[in-house]
Amino acid sequence: MKRIATLLIAFLFALPSAMAQDSPDYLQIAGKVIDGATGKPMHYASITLAGTNISNVSNAEGIFSLKYHPKTPSDALVTVSHLGYATITLKLSDFGQYDTEHPMTIRLTPVSISLDPALIRAHDPYELVLAALYRIKQNYPTHHVGMTAFYREMVKKGNTKYLTMNEAILDIDKAPYGSFQNDRIGIYKGRGSQNYDSTDTLFVKYQGGVVSILQIDQAKDPFATVSINDLPRFYEFKTEPSEFSGERMYYVVSFNQKPGLDEIYFRGKIYIDSESLAIGRVEMNMNVEGREDAADIFVIKRPNDTRFEVKSAGYVVNYKPVDGKWYYDYAKMEVKFETRKRRSLFKNHFTVMSEIAITDHKENPPKIEGDARVKFKDQMTEKVSAFTDGNFWENYNVIEPDASIEAIIRRIVRQLKKHNLE
Repeated sequence: MKRIATLLIAFLFALPSAMAQDSPDYLQIAGKVIDGATGKPMHYASITLAGTNISNVSNAEGIFSLKYHPKTPSDALVTVSHLGYATITLKLSDFGQYDTEHPMTIRLTPVSISLDPALIRAHDPYELVLAALYRIKQNYPTHHVGMTAFYREMVKKGNTKYLTMNEAILDIDKAPYGSFQNDRIGIYKGRGSQNYDSTDTLFVKYQGGVVSILQIDQAKDPFATVSINDLPRFYEFKTEPSEFSGERMYYVVSFNQKPGLDEIYFRGKIYIDSESLAIGRVEMNMNVEGREDAADIFVIKRPNDTRFEVKSAGYVVNYKPVDGKWYYDYAKMEVKFETRKRRSLFKNHFTVMSEIAITDHKENPPKIEGDARVKFKDQMTEKVSAFTDGNFWENYNVIEPDASIEAIIRRIVRQLKKHNLE
C-alpha cells in the first residue's frame, strides 16, 4: 500500500509546474491533535472527511494534513477521533485560516470507557501483538467452516521457463481457530502441465504446496513453532505508521528475530485492525539470506553433486471481515533458490510459487475423508490428473501463469455458479 502511494505522489510532483498552477488537483487542510487535558500531541488520531474515503492519521507530533477536491462543499464535515477520547466534528471552513505552516490545534477530551483488558489498545508494539493473539477466538470462527478456493502453483526456471503449472478448485474444511485440528482439503477440479526437456538436468518437484499454504495461516499458528509466551526471547517488535485499507485503520507492527540466534526465523509486518484488534494481514520473509543451512528447510531430496542456496522465502496472508468475524481469504508463498553442480561455473535459478484465494465460505463444511484428502506428501502435478475436466474450464484451456488471480477468480466464480456450487 505504501509503495503504491509513493509512486503516485512522485508522479504528481513530476508534472510541469505550469500545469499544476493552471488546474489545481486538490485543496488541503492541516491540524495538530493534542490531548485536551495534558496538551501532549496525539499520534494515530484518525481524521476522516465524512461521506468519502479520504482519511489520514496524525503523526508522532499529532500533525496531519488532508487533501480534498476543490469542489467539495465548505460545510463538509471532518471527524477527528482517537480511542478513549470524544470525537470532534468540524467543517472544512473551520480550517480556512490555517495551513501546514500554522496547523489548526484540535483538543480531544478524554472520556471514561469500560473495556475488557484484552481490548485495550497497547502503545507497546509487543503488547499490541499480544492483545491481538489473545483475541483470536473472539475474532475468528471457532467452528468448522466450509470454503471453496482457487489454487495455483508453479515452478519456474530462470525468468521465462515454466517447468510445472497446476491449478485447482478446492473444497476446504477449515478447522476452528484455537483448536489443534488440521484443515482438510479436497480437489473438486484441477489441471496441470509439465515442461521438461533433455536440457533440464534437474527435475524439480513441488511437494505439499496446498497443505503448506494453509499452514501459514498466522491467526491459527502465529510465528510458526514459537509459543506466545516465548515471543520476547526470539523476536523484536517495532511500531510502524498506521495504514488505511478501505474504511479500516490498521496498526502496523514490524518484527524481526533477535540478533545472535542460531535458528532461522522470520521478519515482517502484522496489520492489526484498530477496532477489533483482529490480525488483518501478515507479510513476512524467512531470514534465509546468507544461510547455507536454509536449503535443509525446503529441499527434501537432492543430488549429492548439487549445491542448493535459498535466496528468499516470502509469505503473505490476508483475512477478510464478514458479519463480525474474520476469515482466511488469500495467501501466497514464493521461494527462490539457485543450484550449482560441483565443479561447475554455471548456476540455475528457480522460483517455486503457490497462491490461494477463497471464492466462497459457508457454514456447512464439505465431507473430505480418507483418500479424497490432499496430504503434505502429495504433489499436485500427480493429483490434478484425476480431476481434469475440459468442460469445466471451457475456453480457459490455456493456463496463464502471469494472469492476475483477480481476473482468474472472476472466471472461476462464473464456472462454479454453473455447477451449482454457490
